[in-house]
Amino acid sequence: MNEPDEASTDVIDRQLKQLAIAAQQQPPKSRERQRALAQLIGGIERSRRLARPRREQFQGLYEEIYAEAVQRLFAHICDKIDRYQPDRGEVLQWANFLLNRQFFIEASREVFATLPRGVKRLTLDDLDRNNPSEVNPQLMPLPSQQVLQCLEDDPDGLFQRSHIDRHPQANFQFLAIKRLAGYSWQELSDELGIAIPTLSSFYQRCLIRFAPQLKAYLS
Repeated sequence: MNEPDEASTDVIDRQLKQLAIAAQQQPPKSRERQRALAQLIGGIERSRRLARPRREQFQGLYEEIYAEAVQRLFAHICDKIDRYQPDRGEVLQWANFLLNRQFFIEASREVFATLPRGVKRLTLDDLDRNNPSEVNPQLMPLPSQQVLQCLEDDPDGLFQRSHIDRHPQANFQFLAIKRLAGYSWQELSDELGIAIPTLSSFYQRCLIRFAPQLKAYLS
């Protein structure tokens, strides 16, 4: 009865490992590495095998914390993919270890520290680096007006066209501007009627996808 599931798990693990290795083999910040990383993050999401740490705790805030933790995890994977050691285990083992031991703890501290309303400001460097684990929300500089201008201008219409399936209002342009303004995932979820994990994972994929365009626009 369990053989199909085990076989499917093996296939997923093999595919994720291949994508991780493919990303490692490409030059840092290259389009090829970005493409492999986007496929890797998508594969991890579709696997539905990410851990759910401390699920019985933080009632009312759990989804906000979890979304922040997953965003931090994906950013770390993209920024530190070379730290993954294929001979030491599977990608999901590495990801779940980080999620449990580091990023869920960091996210819970940030959410509680910024209550009743968190203020999160991003600069272009944060978008490009994709490493919010190094960002102290209390010391965050004001958002770059150039970044905001780029998002609003959307010269090629890419930011507005990229949206969650069947929810054109939930596009990257809208989400990025709201996040730059300090809106929390819970506030955006309430406004759009879309679950926090869906919003957060879509947003993270867009950050990976559009970081080169934002940097090129402002260079």
